[in-house]
Amino acid sequence: MTTALHLLTGPLDDRHRSDLVFDGALLVFRSVAALDAFRAETDSLVRAALGDDPQHAQLGSVPEEFAAEVSALQRRYRKHPAVREAFVSVLHELGMNTATAYWDWLSLRVQAHADQTPAGTLDVHRDTWSSNVLAQTNWWTPIYPITAERTVAFYPAYWKRPVPNTSAGWDLDQPDGRPLVPVPSGPIDAAGEVRVVIEPGDLLCFSGAQLHASVPNTSGLTRFSVEVRTVGLDDVRQARGAPDIDGRAPHIAWRWFTQLTGSGSLRDVVADLPASQPP
Repeated sequence: MTTALHLLTGPLDDRHRSDLVFDGALLVFRSVAALDAFRAETDSLVRAALGDDPQHAQLGSVPEEFAAEVSALQRRYRKHPAVREAFVSVLHELGMNTATAYWDWLSLRVQAHADQTPAGTLDVHRDTWSSNVLAQTNWWTPIYPITAERTVAFYPAYWKRPVPNTSAGWDLDQPDGRPLVPVPSGPIDAAGEVRVVIEPGDLLCFSGAQLHASVPNTSGLTRFSVEVRTVGLDDVRQARGAPDIDGRAPHIAWRWFTQLTGSGSLRDVVADLPASQPP
């Protein structure tokens, strides 16, 4: 399969966007105005924690100290009210009905040069191997400029091609000793790899069922990016989502998702529905 990369300069309504991503498209929303305030708030938090040159901060730090500073920053960022509010505005600008949408949490990803830790450089995976939520949409944006040596990669040949993987042993209810994400059980053919390089102020949108990975960072600079996962209530109610061809995790992670504009849990809504996944 050749993944279609759609470059967009305006909003899409929920149904149109879902139809595209659930069919394997990668969407890039260009020059999103509301991302300016979001990036400024994020940049301020990053510089307060790591100094005025965050992309080079690892060079002047002991690796263990840098990792501890990054971990503390990520914990603060995850629930920071200003960045959460700013990103809701971003999604609203792009056409999302935020009143009926759910999300997990804003993750600040920090991938240092030559970092091979699981938290910094994610192995090849589908998000749906762990979440089991086929209506899940992923959003990803860089805070500072990126290159093909510090970005994310996709493997479109596997959109409808099963990949043997470790998801059957990845138990949502057993966090101790569990890897960050399930991974392939064998090698992946990288011949058709697609590395997406977008500008700060652009936003990448894709299905959680896309096979993707962090590109090993060989650029000499630390990569800072933010990601979040959303689920539209209409998609869940109407059992719309990406194909599930190889996910084997024993549970569905509905409880990860709460309302964008409230505190209600998607798990409580799904409990009242007769069907919550596409075939």
